[in-house]
Amino acid sequence: MNEIDEGIARRVLAVVDAGLVRGVGEPIPGQMCAAAAVCYALGLPHGDEPTCVSSAVRRLTIRLNDARWSSPQARARGLRRLAIAALGSRGVLDEIEFGSRVARLAIQTCVPTALRAVAQRHAGEQRARLLHAAELCERDPTREYALEARAAVVAAAAAADADDADAAAYVYAADAAAYVAAYYAAAAAAAAHAAAAAAYAADAADAAAAAAHAAHAADAAAYVYAADAVNVALNDAAARAAYDDALAAFAERVVHVLIDMGSPGCAFLHLTEAA
Repeated sequence: MNEIDEGIARRVLAVVDAGLVRGVGEPIPGQMCAAAAVCYALGLPHGDEPTCVSSAVRRLTIRLNDARWSSPQARARGLRRLAIAALGSRGVLDEIEFGSRVARLAIQTCVPTALRAVAQRHAGEQRARLLHAAELCERDPTREYALEARAAVVAAAAAADADDADAAAYVYAADAAAYVAAYYAAAAAAAAHAAAAAAYAADAADAAAAAAHAAHAADAAAYVYAADAVNVALNDAAARAAYDDALAAFAERVVHVLIDMGSPGCAFLHLTEAA
């Protein structure tokens, strides 16, 4: 396991800032995922298992990395602080606590985002139920309320005469709630469950961003993009930016969890502010 110092943090940041791609990629700056970029900076063999990063943080970072960012540069901007904050977390971070905290974070932030995106398409009872479920998740981020959120989305979808873009919003909103609820269905008694919780939380962030994007889709191309066609060229730059912003906001919230939990890499976050 590598001892983290400012020189290592600077090398990681330089590799990440070259751009990040979906999947492990190749050991060439600008052609790697976030985890592989850390391996490269540490002089490790090419792969996505940096020795200094905890399993739970690694799983979350990989899932966020592989979300539908608009470009390698947007992915790098969104994940650069998380890549630094995660350094040195292995053997230091309480993974079970981290998994629980990010699962609750996803319920409290991502699920309401998805529900409110869908609520824009409704009035009356369905809208009220969606907004009430969003408020419950924000106030008390539990599995019970995540499941209620999913039920509200399913009911809204059944009541709607939805076009393709609307249908995508419902699917993604339901997914956002289901991903984080799935963690609580398992016993959080081992680090493996913590890693799963972190992955589900990252999936919820991606699904929430997709729900918001799909709910605002103005044409078929935007729907195709939300449905995971990563190379589709869109004219709606604002929608792409909003999608990136939603993912980056979740990544930054995770950074604050790592700061609060004392991950060693957080000591070098000032490097990201100076860049």
